[in-house]
Amino acid sequence: MKKLFFCTCFFISLFILAVIKNYAIASGPVERLDGKDRFEVAVNVSLKGWKEGADTVIVSNYNTFADALSASPLAFKENAPILLTQSHVLTAITKNEIERLNPEKVIIVGGTASVSDKVLGEIKKLAPNVERVGGKDRFEVSFHIAKRLGNSTKAIIVNGYKFPDALTIAPYAAKEGIPILLTLEDKIPESTQLGLKEAENTLVVGGEGSVGPLVYNQLQGRQRIGGKDRFEVAANIIRTLNMNSDRSYISTGLTFADALTGSVLAAKNDVPMLLTRPDTLPESTREIIIEKNIQSFTVLGGVASVQEGVASLLRPVKNNHDIEGYSNKISYFPGETIQLKVHAPNNRFSLSFIRHGKEAKTYLKTEVTDASSQNYFLDSYREGAFWKTSYAYKVPTDWPTGMYSAKLTDGTSEFHITFVIKKRNPVGDDIAVLASTNTWEAYNSWGGKSLYSYSYVNGARNYNEVVSSNRPNPEAIPTGNEGHLANGERHILSWLERNNHPYSMISEFDLHQHSSLLNSYKTLIISTHSEYWSTPMYRALEGFLKRGGNVLYLSGNGIYWKVALKGNQIEVKKDGGYHSFTSEKGGNLYKIGMPETALVGVGYRSTGFSDPAPYKVMNSTHWIFANTGIRNGNLIGKIGLNKVNGSTGGASGWETDQVDKYTPKNYVLLARGTNTIGKGADMIYYDHPGGGGVFSTGSITFGGSLVVDTQLTKIVNNVLKKFGH
Repeated sequence: MKKLFFCTCFFISLFILAVIKNYAIASGPVERLDGKDRFEVAVNVSLKGWKEGADTVIVSNYNTFADALSASPLAFKENAPILLTQSHVLTAITKNEIERLNPEKVIIVGGTASVSDKVLGEIKKLAPNVERVGGKDRFEVSFHIAKRLGNSTKAIIVNGYKFPDALTIAPYAAKEGIPILLTLEDKIPESTQLGLKEAENTLVVGGEGSVGPLVYNQLQGRQRIGGKDRFEVAANIIRTLNMNSDRSYISTGLTFADALTGSVLAAKNDVPMLLTRPDTLPESTREIIIEKNIQSFTVLGGVASVQEGVASLLRPVKNNHDIEGYSNKISYFPGETIQLKVHAPNNRFSLSFIRHGKEAKTYLKTEVTDASSQNYFLDSYREGAFWKTSYAYKVPTDWPTGMYSAKLTDGTSEFHITFVIKKRNPVGDDIAVLASTNTWEAYNSWGGKSLYSYSYVNGARNYNEVVSSNRPNPEAIPTGNEGHLANGERHILSWLERNNHPYSMISEFDLHQHSSLLNSYKTLIISTHSEYWSTPMYRALEGFLKRGGNVLYLSGNGIYWKVALKGNQIEVKKDGGYHSFTSEKGGNLYKIGMPETALVGVGYRSTGFSDPAPYKVMNSTHWIFANTGIRNGNLIGKIGLNKVNGSTGGASGWETDQVDKYTPKNYVLLARGTNTIGKGADMIYYDHPGGGGVFSTGSITFGGSLVVDTQLTKIVNNVLKKFGH
């Protein structure tokens, strides 16, 4: 069999409309073409493409999508616009356009049920010659159109009842003069079999749900362009046929009336076509726009078809940032492949994989010389950047668990992409350290917004509600000593390793997705600033304690905001409204029946940020202070690496947590922060009825002191010894 070859050309399925509206997006316009109904759409297509008239006009029923789309190659061959009509009445605007075009010939596509003989008679009054290409059904109509095109060794096959695939390939078919033949999912109709007799090469458009294996395997010289949905099929047509364009048309992929007649004009203009949802730009469409660097757009249809919010962000923003990037996931097992998505304005970069524990240990160095700049959309903070992969690497099986970063340098600047390596098979007495990855993303304002961005509407403060982890995150860089995110958590990791406490690191995404994850561990450490928790995370911790698990809550302002997760997106409803992802009520967890104090004993209720300060010991006879020499009234945690407002450090600070009415009644207040702004952190311990214990420090800056303070070291070592470590 001969290999199918389809040359590079542009395709489009469009609905072109009368009113032109320009948007200044980034450095180029986004044009909208509008109209009131499908009849006017067809006329406006005709007006745009055939200003001086046309020798031939094709007329189809406004509801017979298959007929109009199959007719595109014939219309292009005849240099004819496609106009639409009702079945028994020649639509007035269509009649007027036929008169303007003054054709020698009109070809009616479809049988008498689609375009009646009455309408045919009316058209005969407008043109000297009127022909009909009909058939008993859509399959036979497409076959008869194919015959009009002449002998062809190529054919395109689409499902006769699923129109997006025909919609997106029709302009290509028109330009190349290749017939579009229709099929059922699992059976080739008799008329289509006749149309395929001469075909040596056959392009199937659509996945197996549209054209199944039983049909596909019967075809000669077969090739398939598929995808997970109609949006990806449209993008894959551009990829497979190697299409390039500075401009693209974009249409809704959910309805087809407005796009019926545009494919011929698309073929004339050599412009590709993309599909969108009315209210959101699909992932596949975003990826191809970035990949092909499409510069400008024509939006086809009114705001009911493509909302202005979608139209306004189509043109990617030119990325003028220094080198930056992100990974396709936040955590990996050994053996999985890390995909790094890098914006490299110098077109090359050096890469080092570094593990951050008691030391920064480099595991791999390499050079990437074929990188490039990568642009982004105006809503990338919410939807993600959708960059192409610049470098992929399979994690070796001997890489230990922990916090890692991919350090990018290009001779001008550097950037760290932070991620977690998990242990694939933890043993039952392992310590799990929870990376506060939700909080990392909450504070990330790359692309324009974080979860702390807000605007005022009618005097009320409205916070941004959704962010994505698929974007660069300069807030999560693990270097330096003063932070409260990844670099703050690094202090606790360093302390664990220096004190010979093996651990396995997990992300909050992991805990959310796998509620049984904690079953593999004896002890959980919640680190530094674990602020954003989902319901599955809360229930997992609750169940872990009931099963006898132990917790070290070395965090402040933790388990505070309720989040909902969907894919790589995090949603927070700070107004207490209901999540769009889950329909659950949002807001503070303690206000919706999930108080953090019921689990870890302390919670953030302060009205201000606390400058770091020492704790004052309240209960020095507790076993936690054994062999420390500490007495009641002593100050502990006087120094630390975290600095707030120019302070010199201290173990109780930044944001601090206290006990409340939900704290288990058997708690012991060990020490209290001496902070003068807000309230000091309550350091507590309690035995859980499930058999484990909970030690809580209630402070963001505790880890920065722990790593340099011998008294705190002895206290935490006492706790871990009690927990069997």
